[in-house]
Amino acid sequence: MPEEQFIQMYVRDFATMASRVEAGSDIEAQLNKRISETRSHAALMDARKAEGHLAAVIERLRSEAKKDASQAVKNTPDPIAAAARRQEFLVRVADMLDSELAEPEKRGAARF
Repeated sequence: MPEEQFIQMYVRDFATMASRVEAGSDIEAQLNKRISETRSHAALMDARKAEGHLAAVIERLRSEAKKDASQAVKNTPDPIAAAARRQEFLVRVADMLDSELAEPEKRGAARF
């Protein structure tokens, strides 16, 4: 079973990045770095604890994207549009992680 703190840490980081994007920050390099770190850390946790850490982060990001984002976007000029952008960002991150999860399967066994 994946570690809950691991999942929460990465989901919180990506949700914070969504807020930074909304504030106008360019976080693309930081996002790519954090995705790489998430993948590496998940592989380490899978080897040491239990399988499924990356998949759990992906699932939680998709779940978080569907939640009411009113608290996260309450200070924006257009909260409805901001909530939609936040959802789009979190789904995009989940898709990026999911595509990376599928890559080792396409090449054969994953190397750790």
